[in-house]
Amino acid sequence: MNKGMMALATGAMTAAVVATGSWFGYQHHEQRVSPGEVLRGYDATSPASTAPHTENVFTGRVTAFEGQRDLQSWTSDIYRVEVISVLRGNVRGTVRVTYAPEEEPRPRLTDGETYVFATRAWDDATVKGGHAQLFKGPMKPVNDEQLTAWKQAAELLPVRTQ
Repeated sequence: MNKGMMALATGAMTAAVVATGSWFGYQHHEQRVSPGEVLRGYDATSPASTAPHTENVFTGRVTAFEGQRDLQSWTSDIYRVEVISVLRGNVRGTVRVTYAPEEEPRPRLTDGETYVFATRAWDDATVKGGHAQLFKGPMKPVNDEQLTAWKQAAELLPVRTQ
C-alpha cells in the first residue's frame, strides 16, 4: 500500500511539474508576440522554408480583387486566381486566395498578372473554395528566378495526398 501511494504521489508531482513548465513556456512566447504579429515555426519569406507547410504551390493569374475580410483576427485581401501550372498539390481551375501582407501600406496584387502562390486550403468554410497564402515574402509577378526557387523547394518534398 505504501508503494502504491508513493507511485501515485510521484505521478501527480510529475504531471504538476510538466503542466507548470508548459504554462510558463507559453507565457514566455505569448509575451514576446505583440498584437498583429504572428508566431510561426518557419521563415515565411523563404520558398525553401515555406514549401514544407503548403498543400499547393502553383502559378496563377489574378483575375479579380474581391475585397478584404477579417479572418481569424487578421485582415486579409481575397483574390480570385486562375491556376496556370501546378508545382505541388492538386489545385485546379479558379480558386480564391486570401493574402495578408504584413507591411503597410498593404501592397495589392495586380489583376492580370501571374504570381507564384504557396497555399494551404482553409479547413472550414471561412472562405468558400479558399486557400490561405503562406508565403509572406514580396509578391512580384513571376520570373524565372522565382519559379526556379519554388520548383527546387517543391521537388524536395513528398507529394501530399488527401
